[in-house]
Parts: sequence; structure tokens; C-alpha cells
Amino acid sequence: MTPIFNIPPNQTEKVIIQITDTHLMDQADAEFVGINPEDSFHAIMQDIQRRYDHIDLILHTGDLAQAAFPETYDRYLKYMQQFGIDFYHIPGNHDNLSFFPFHTPEPVPTVIELGQWVFVLLNSAVQGQTDGWIQTEQLQHLQQILLEHSDKHVVIACHHHPFEMKSKWLDQHILKNADEFKAVLAPFNHIKAVVHGHVHQESLNVWNNIQFISTPATCVQFKPLSQEFSFDKIAPGYRCLHLKENGDFETFVHRLDHFKVTINEEISGY
Repeated sequence: MTPIFNIPPNQTEKVIIQITDTHLMDQADAEFVGINPEDSFHAIMQDIQRRYDHIDLILHTGDLAQAAFPETYDRYLKYMQQFGIDFYHIPGNHDNLSFFPFHTPEPVPTVIELGQWVFVLLNSAVQGQTDGWIQTEQLQHLQQILLEHSDKHVVIACHHHPFEMKSKWLDQHILKNADEFKAVLAPFNHIKAVVHGHVHQESLNVWNNIQFISTPATCVQFKPLSQEFSFDKIAPGYRCLHLKENGDFETFVHRLDHFKVTINEEISGY
């Protein structure tokens, strides 16, 4: 049986923050492609606190670490615990699955109930690979979870993008079994969104009345529609989802103001 995390609802409209691709190093002062990912991540969290006085849930959609060591994850957990907000996370391709702080044992998805909404967190990361794959066992669990929560509105989270970004280099690293994933989703009409990271940019695809949404990284951004590996010089960001009891939702991307982006342009690969 899939364990369920239940967050008591305290207001009609739920506020969910999605952060992604923090790429934290093992040392807080270490740099990644010429920037300090710790600084940009903390700046994002400060911006979130400035904009929102109530948050029901913070969801990190992977690549929590670039230097994926136990101390990196420990530092992240201690930092997030100070906010007193429920927070959850899934791994990305840069994470180490042996050290990653999973909420539920593999291959069981994490299920979070929040009033009339249910979040299902999937692992699409495969150790040693850049592209993504959701295990058959996870998809079987997902199908059962969707059946059991047919009276709820569902948001699914994974790290890898199920739809092409029209960017040749990036689409090599797509969710490779996206068709199997979508085949599980197809019979259901209560799935509202699939949120993911990995692509370091915002995007929207609509399929079967489901919004597939990506979110900017809290560190460096990738240039959209680029056929070769290329950084974008826009600021880091995050996403907010406002969820209503009737299944409607609104979503916004916020980016840091007055944040200077300095990138090592000599980096030529992911």
C-alpha cells in the first residue's frame, strides 16, 4: 500500500511553490559554471518569502545537487527546515540515488494529500544517465494511485520533460518512455498538471487536457530553441501554483529582480 502524506488544509485556495535544478555544491561557497548556486537558491527563497505570506507546500523537481554528496543533501534539508513549510523533493539526473533523501522507498511514488488535491511524485532519474525513465513498477503504482484518488484533482511531478523542447541537444535527454507514461494518464480526466524541471526554462504543453509545465532553474538557464548547448542570460526563477477546490488553477513564474547573471561561457556540455 502506498503511504500517503496528509497536509491539513487551512484555507480554500492552496499555494504551491515549485523550485527546481538548484545544482548545489558540496561546499556552500563553491561555484557551478561561474555562479554560486547556493547564493542564487537562497535569493530565490528570500523572494518567495517576500511575495507570499502563506505557502502550503514547496516542491523541488530535481537536480537538487550538482556535487551529490551526503553533506550537500544534509545542508539543503537543514536550510529548508528553518522555514516551517512542508517541503518535498524528487531526484534529477545529477543527483546520487544512493544518497538522495527519498520520502518513500523506491519504487513507490510519494503521495501528498492537500484538501481536494493530490500530488504524486515520481522518480524519472536513472543513475549514471542524463535522460529519464520511469520504472514499470512506478507506473503500475501510479495507475493504482489515480484509481484510488478519482475524486481528487491530481498534479504529477517528475524531473525529465515528457515533450520535446524543440532544442536538439536538450531533447536527447528527454523522458525516454514518455509514451508509456502518457498511456497511463490517458484514461483519467482528473489529472490537472504534470510539473517538471530539467530544462532550465519555462514551457507549457497541453495534452489530453493536462498541462505539462516546466519551470526555470534557481541557478543558470538554458536558451530556448537552441540546437546546441547554450546558456540564457536571464535571471533564475521559480513557479507558483494557486489551486482552487473546484480543480481550476492559476500559475505564475517569478524571476529575481536585479540579479546579475555571470556564466562561464566556456562550458560546452550538460
